[in-house]
Amino acid sequence: MYQWLPDALQGPSTVITANRRLARILQGEFARQQVRRGIAAWESPAIYSWHDWLTRTLQSVPSQQELPTRLNAQQSQLLWERCLVKEIGEPLSGTANLVRLARDAWQRMADWEVSIREVARASQSDDQRLFAAIAGRYLGILEREHWVDDAGLGALVDGLLRSRRAVVEGRVTFVGFDRERPLVRSIKEALLASGCEVRSAPTREVAHPVGLHCFDTVEMEMRAAGAWARARLEEAPGQSIAIIAGNLEQSAERMTHLVREGVVPGWQYGSASVAAGVNVSYGRKLIEFPAISIALLWLTWLVRDLSTIEIGHLLRTPLLADGSLGARSRLELRLRKMPDRDWSPTMISSALRGLESGSGDIEWLSRVAELTKSRRELKRRASPAQWAVYIDAVLSTCGWPGTGSLSSFDFQLINRWRDALNDLARLDLVSPTMDLKGAIRRLEQIAAEAIFQPESDPGAVQLMGPLEASGAEFDAVWISGLSAASWPPSGNPSPLLSRQLQRQKGMPDADPADTVDYAQRLLSMLGSSAEHVACSYALHEDDTEQAPSGLLAALDAQSTTAEVDPGWHAAHLANEMRTVRVAECAPQIHESEQISGGAGVLQRQLNDPISAFIVARLGVAYLPPQAIGLPAPLRGNIIHDALHQLYIDTPSQQEIGSWTEKQLQMRIDSAVNAAFSRHERNTDDVLNQLLRLERVRVAGLLRQFVTMDVSREDFNIAAVEHPISFQEASVRLQLRIDRLDRRSDDTVVILDYKTGARKTLLGSDGRPKEIQLIVYAMALKAAISAVALVNIDSREMGFTGAGEGYTDATTWETSLDQWKLLVRGACRDLSVGDVRINVLQGPKEARPFNLLSRYTELLRVE
Repeated sequence: MYQWLPDALQGPSTVITANRRLARILQGEFARQQVRRGIAAWESPAIYSWHDWLTRTLQSVPSQQELPTRLNAQQSQLLWERCLVKEIGEPLSGTANLVRLARDAWQRMADWEVSIREVARASQSDDQRLFAAIAGRYLGILEREHWVDDAGLGALVDGLLRSRRAVVEGRVTFVGFDRERPLVRSIKEALLASGCEVRSAPTREVAHPVGLHCFDTVEMEMRAAGAWARARLEEAPGQSIAIIAGNLEQSAERMTHLVREGVVPGWQYGSASVAAGVNVSYGRKLIEFPAISIALLWLTWLVRDLSTIEIGHLLRTPLLADGSLGARSRLELRLRKMPDRDWSPTMISSALRGLESGSGDIEWLSRVAELTKSRRELKRRASPAQWAVYIDAVLSTCGWPGTGSLSSFDFQLINRWRDALNDLARLDLVSPTMDLKGAIRRLEQIAAEAIFQPESDPGAVQLMGPLEASGAEFDAVWISGLSAASWPPSGNPSPLLSRQLQRQKGMPDADPADTVDYAQRLLSMLGSSAEHVACSYALHEDDTEQAPSGLLAALDAQSTTAEVDPGWHAAHLANEMRTVRVAECAPQIHESEQISGGAGVLQRQLNDPISAFIVARLGVAYLPPQAIGLPAPLRGNIIHDALHQLYIDTPSQQEIGSWTEKQLQMRIDSAVNAAFSRHERNTDDVLNQLLRLERVRVAGLLRQFVTMDVSREDFNIAAVEHPISFQEASVRLQLRIDRLDRRSDDTVVILDYKTGARKTLLGSDGRPKEIQLIVYAMALKAAISAVALVNIDSREMGFTGAGEGYTDATTWETSLDQWKLLVRGACRDLSVGDVRINVLQGPKEARPFNLLSRYTELLRVE
């Protein structure tokens, strides 16, 4: 491969590539060629990408002080935004997209040597006239300040070459320039005029025969391409193999996973080096990496309050403080039970203080306290460079990016982040001062545009886009996505330049014929890049049947079925593996073991033993989704608190009935105030309004509840929120009963408050659906005449129970004894480690613990 390279680099010479990836490939290939010749040391070859060559040429000019000051991409972005705002008066919601289009049009103008006057004269729409005005203002600033941006580097170098102020000697070889731009042609002419020998790298003829493979879906196509690459490597290890895929920028991760399925089946179970067998040419945006998004979220807390969901991200991440997540996860569970709101650092400290249970959450809250201090002491304005230093210090103080050692990947990622901070600092040139909010917004924008791809081994198989592969050579190449709908790719003319002007200047995709011609040339170039070439397309995309591209005729591709889709590796495992029972039960409960979950865990033991084991003995808690507004559990807790306060002095029924309207209202107001006071601290306007509405609802429920109590048979309230201990077999529980009523015959009625949808105590089979009431009856060791649920909701309020006043009194004692046997059986089974799975329950009931119980997999096995 690259047989032309040694000759191109003889004597004074330079190789200029269309992109940096190709430059790296050629540098590596030259090194391998030198080693094969037995050469132990050599001078680094002059192989540069186009942009890097322009930069080096400028740096070689003796009189640097006479050259204009260079603007980097971020400085140029900010300048374009300011010019846009100057023209339209106020920034629009789509400013970032408009600036991107403007910069793209500006680059095309530079590459095709189009002046701003030509653009203005040819403008036909309001958008095109607006762009001409903005570009004119932008150009005026560049000329006045003696600045040059990336788009202007080519014209500057062209002028320096023609005036002999920049000197390039020897042979210059251009590689991978599949669409020659007038600016490149002009620089070639300037190089020739200065005495250089200018060449283009030779192209090989299209390899034959070329196979054309058709697959039903894109997934099958890409997996088959990976399997084809693996087969070639098994035949001849060390080959250079490429798989070409269109739209890689939008679907790089998905395509990489599919190709890996074919190249390295089961790669998910191996080390990182196994996954690295496929090297993708396109990285991801910097802001998409968790370490960067967490850093930006923490910084954002300096300038605005965060939502509960955002605070949850900061609690769950190991990238802040000491990385200990156990205690912090418990804090998040408590946070999810609180009303949704925007939290300042001060509010979070106040809400979570006193709930700490370990060093991890204590340290996290101390970091929050430091952020509170930083927020109070913020400067109003500073230079971007000063903000960059300040941001770095804030992240260092919060313990970012964690305390663990950095891998090579992490190290490169953090260095790329520091490059982004440096880009922020360099904005001093165009923006002497800004506030911190503006600095963080600018940093977010930099991270959203920066592409990060860690340096790594090239990999056995390279997954590339068509443009990245242009000019490269391989031993074998697979070109995918060659359906008539996908190839030629859609044209991309600039919407900010007149279409007539674009056609006149021969700009890309100015008309369909240009798009087709370019796609044909690019496909032919890819077809000549290797000795072995395969092409493919998917028969179905987006529920539409596809046909092969008509441009394949130039490759003389012949249909074949030689390659097949290997399918998903995990599917093969599922068919081969069988469930193996490794133990009949879990270990028995130890006498000192703590049991979680309260009396409800015994109900779980009856319904689904595995969930009782998970909750009671593993201590696993279900993570509820973050509710918008007031979470249902919070509304229930408020009602419980208000009822507790309403009857805290345990009045009798007669005393309740004797309350005057004024006394009743005072008690209701006192109960509501006690229940709501702690939730009304540090709230925003929206939450305040929600709580005010909830106050009205709860007050109405209390009034209805009192009316219902007055209509019942005579009773005295014996206790509210009554604590009690329960022990049976090895199960020990600390319980709390909502309310105990004592009847005139000195028997006790156990009441349990239920908020939300109506619940009934007994099922159709006559057995209790809420077994905890029977657990309470066993723990009390008293004469129990009835147990009941009290449904308290705006839709319905009432009692549902068993015993005196609810069911046949003559069978009550017998029924209670039978239900106690159920409880004892549940305790016995829980004690000995019963972890059976109830396969008859529905998926909805099993879902919260499916990850641990493997309920879904068990159903498939059965």
